[in-house]
Amino acid sequence: MSQNDRAQGSERTSRRGFLGRVAASAAVGSLAGGIAIARGAHVAGTDALRIGLVGCGNRGTGACREALLAPGAKKLVAVGDLFPERMEISLKNLQKYEDLAPNIDVPRERQFAGFDAYQQVLAAGVDLVLLATPPHFRPLHYAAAVQAGKHVFMEKPCCVDAPGYRALVAANERAKQKKLSVVVGLQRRHQRNYLDGVERIRSGAIGEVTYIRTYYNVQAGGRSGWVKPAGMSELEYQLRHWAMFLWLSGDHIVEQATHLIDVANWVVGDHPLRANGMGGRELRFGPGNGDIWDHHFIEFEYSGGVRCFCQARQQAATWEHVSENVHGTKGLLTLGTGAWGMGNLTPRELRDKKRAVDNPYQTEHDDLVASIRGGGPHRFDIEYGAVSSMTAVMGRMATYSGNVVTWDEATRSELRLGPERCAWDAEPPVKPDAAGAYAAAKPGLTKAR
Repeated sequence: MSQNDRAQGSERTSRRGFLGRVAASAAVGSLAGGIAIARGAHVAGTDALRIGLVGCGNRGTGACREALLAPGAKKLVAVGDLFPERMEISLKNLQKYEDLAPNIDVPRERQFAGFDAYQQVLAAGVDLVLLATPPHFRPLHYAAAVQAGKHVFMEKPCCVDAPGYRALVAANERAKQKKLSVVVGLQRRHQRNYLDGVERIRSGAIGEVTYIRTYYNVQAGGRSGWVKPAGMSELEYQLRHWAMFLWLSGDHIVEQATHLIDVANWVVGDHPLRANGMGGRELRFGPGNGDIWDHHFIEFEYSGGVRCFCQARQQAATWEHVSENVHGTKGLLTLGTGAWGMGNLTPRELRDKKRAVDNPYQTEHDDLVASIRGGGPHRFDIEYGAVSSMTAVMGRMATYSGNVVTWDEATRSELRLGPERCAWDAEPPVKPDAAGAYAAAKPGLTKAR
């Protein structure tokens, strides 16, 4: 143990409870048997599971498809979104599948639009709610679902700032008391090549882990370059183009790279002690580009000196590469490559071409339904989902500020990115200049925590 690690003894002590909980949750969630968990909040095996969808974009529609394809009887009975046309498009896309259409029962009176749509979906007699709105809303919606006693599938990331993370932690305690099942869209935790790879690492195949390299380098995304149409309010524009705005997405280091940061936490079995990094905007300028950066590089430091070096980039015409690479004293193991960790395979190919490869997007919903019905290991992915999301937030705090940020500093931050309230007459927290461009963080000047 290095002198620096000894100095952090008290900090590690405060994390022992967390490590024990995450280790236990991971063990229960990934093994097929062995430990029976008492569950009182599941639907009887012969009952139809009633599903509600909140957030009807592409990912929400995909999650709903997979939930409806999970084993056992179930029905989609309510949907909600800020924008009515998205509900119409989502339902139309779901109903075109012959195997799904009989399980969709969403009359107009159970289609809810607006900022309170999530509350109306929760009140529509659902057993399971799928949360797939922009990440800013995730802590609020999750807390409401837990309060209502609903099982939850939520997309990653689970938060975009520290107040959101603390709200998740508080809701988790209530969810555990109610024995709710919760799965997060970090599908690599349900993916065979990652489960096998982490098991190999645990068994000593590459010796002791020394460092990890992750890459999420892709082309520009988030509707980059789409300017605000005439007559549209600033708030509606930002909500419709949420991936371009910090307060809604957390920046792409949080919205996308949380997948890979979660794998690093999984391999190490803990969150990092601290982070430092750099990044900025080289190409993302002018109207239609929001206020997020186009590249980040972060060094996460874990207990015992293990480092994770994390690249994340959204720039056209640059090297495109996604992978997680674990180095040990006896060698290197690459857990997965490609945006979905399956090389060149995409979820669409897995569905349409019936490839003989596990589809992790389907598996995570199969696991959730089995947990709800009491026919499989209990899933409570939100503990590691919240922590990995907060780890990505800590990384962004480090890149934005240009300073070293510790876990304790990050999680205690009072910086809240979103507005005080969400309503159509509310003012968004960022505004464009006269040319329609948005100011972005500047290291050394920006207060990131």
